[in-house]
Amino acid sequence: MPEKAYLSPLSASSEETLYPHLSFQELSDIDLFGSQRTIVTDFPDFPPFYPQSEESLIRHDSISEEKDAVADDRPPDGGLRAWLVVIGGFLAYFATFGLLNTFGTFQSYYQRNLLPDMSGSVIAWIGSLQIFFLFIGGMVIGPLYDSYGARPLVIPGSLVYVLSIMFTSISTKYYQLMLAQGVMFGIGNAMLFYPTISSITQWFDSCRGLALGIAVSGSSLGGICWPLLIQYLLDHIGFGWATRITGFICVGLLTPACWLIASRPVTSHSQHSEPPPKLDFIGILKDWKYTLFSAGMFFVLWGMFIPFFYLPTYGQAHGMSESAANNLLAYLNAGSLVARVVTGFIADRFGRFNAMFGCALGCGILLFGLYGITSIAAIIAFAVLYGIFSGGLISLQSACIAQITPDHRIIGVKIGIMMAICSFGGLTGSPIGGALITANHGGFTGMIAFSAVILTAGGFLVLLARFIAAPKLRVF
Repeated sequence: MPEKAYLSPLSASSEETLYPHLSFQELSDIDLFGSQRTIVTDFPDFPPFYPQSEESLIRHDSISEEKDAVADDRPPDGGLRAWLVVIGGFLAYFATFGLLNTFGTFQSYYQRNLLPDMSGSVIAWIGSLQIFFLFIGGMVIGPLYDSYGARPLVIPGSLVYVLSIMFTSISTKYYQLMLAQGVMFGIGNAMLFYPTISSITQWFDSCRGLALGIAVSGSSLGGICWPLLIQYLLDHIGFGWATRITGFICVGLLTPACWLIASRPVTSHSQHSEPPPKLDFIGILKDWKYTLFSAGMFFVLWGMFIPFFYLPTYGQAHGMSESAANNLLAYLNAGSLVARVVTGFIADRFGRFNAMFGCALGCGILLFGLYGITSIAAIIAFAVLYGIFSGGLISLQSACIAQITPDHRIIGVKIGIMMAICSFGGLTGSPIGGALITANHGGFTGMIAFSAVILTAGGFLVLLARFIAAPKLRVF
């Protein structure tokens, strides 16, 4: 068979259609498409349609095995085991991130009862430590997950997490709360957060945003239920037993979660059967789309959590009772519950980076609008809308990282590095917000401006990373 056979003598400017590996008997059956040139050619990287030698047969088998390996490594994108991992993630996030979203209830209680002599800015460091150790823990948990999988991390993580709640229940001093509810709580949370979200990315591809949205919506449902339950228990049985009952509920949630959350089993051809590549932090950070996205998420999370801490205080300053103001967190998380599922669905169809930018921009606009909001109805509406737009910011970040990471063996590492970068924003954002309130003699103007500006700036950095990864206006 000749190397090239032209079926129509056309000008060099005509389009060329390639038909590899066709025999001469097949050429007579090919239609000529007007001015289009039809070419039959052999590609050196592929064997002939009919192998002519033992060497070509071996090469044909080798290529087939490589194709099978690629197929084996693709996430199943569904199935019973995959969705059980999502259910396990939902339970874990209800118990962990849902309770973290409720710290505003504890902050309000501490300011009025347990630590009345301390300012809100000082008390906010307890919640900020939760976020800091949750985020920076990814630097350690990510590589451990890549090497050992999920279960060796989520079981001890659940133990640490529940013990932190029990130690909090017997704490009466500020430093005790810092250690138990701040440091220990954050570490236990990290040991559950990263294995869960990384496992889900292994089981899903085209439906990844939806799967992550469903799992992370557990934190939103927890954010609805925990404030109502904790406020009721605080009013009726006091701080100690209210916190202990919270811990017992977490035991009931995390026990099945530890069984359901699992890494995807490796196959003989899968890249997951190979050891993770040697860590190259400098090389990872030289990837500009990844670095800009991480910087964008730093600014986004620097400002995002401030309303979770101070919205109840804002409500009380505008005429709401303590219990009604604490219910604002339930309204916020109710909006987030719907958004995390819907945003994941939208992200899978219109682009994960596009959805992330839309969520960040929406949060920034709402915060700028908070300047003129003083009525109770408007504050409740703000809480719901802010929950809707902030809901996708946590669930989509891992989906975005997975989208720009061809080697899925290092997804855990890259998520961990990004979250470590974000940890310093989570550590300082809420105390800065509290300090601005104090500096404004109880006014919220400085806090609102700070959170709105940095959150919006983070959204535009995410947009810049998106156009570096995919310059054309399309789904990404």
